[in-house]
Amino acid sequence: MTLTQTLPAGEVRRLPVKRGRIQDDLVADYLATVVKPGQRTIQIGAGDLGAVCLKRGAHHQVVGTMGAIEALQAACDRRAIPTDALSGGPAARSTDDAPGFDLAIFGAETGFPAMAANWRHVSGRLREGGVLVLIGADHGACARLADALGQDPVWSLETRIAGAAVVFRKTGQVSDATALAGLARVSDPARRPRGIRYGLVRRVMDHVFPSRRPAA
Repeated sequence: MTLTQTLPAGEVRRLPVKRGRIQDDLVADYLATVVKPGQRTIQIGAGDLGAVCLKRGAHHQVVGTMGAIEALQAACDRRAIPTDALSGGPAARSTDDAPGFDLAIFGAETGFPAMAANWRHVSGRLREGGVLVLIGADHGACARLADALGQDPVWSLETRIAGAAVVFRKTGQVSDATALAGLARVSDPARRPRGIRYGLVRRVMDHVFPSRRPAA
């Protein structure tokens, strides 16, 4: 529900709706600095961070279940964010003449099969210089993908965000063979993914000084 506050002059303004975790607010803050109006963004899996992309004026595509798409629409409604530029479906798809994506988000709860099934399309369609955000890159499928990208010179580790996400930037053309071989190396269920580890000192600092900023 959107919160409101009555001002002394009798005006009513909206208060920002915060997300469930401080880490998600920090990721949202980062997205707000890199997404520009008119860009094309894509999200694999559930989550409400796509609301930031839509608020910034991007054309946002969700690859997920109908429930995930409806949940994002509801999150946008709570924040009074238009969803005219929102599209979605169960698989990533683009026409051959469509512009590439400027930013891609993989959700923390994305399973490895779903991630692998969409990775070739997303990595190939993300433009050179585009941004890839992996949520929950210290565990699960996103940690495995982070392991693979750490060994691929096409992907440059740009920043970590509050231990909840890691950002890579695409610096060249993706080789399908290299990309698929990297996923094959990290796909073994018996192999524990390393992911992006978060230093103890930084964890303590974030716990002691958990800065929060308004969510989109």
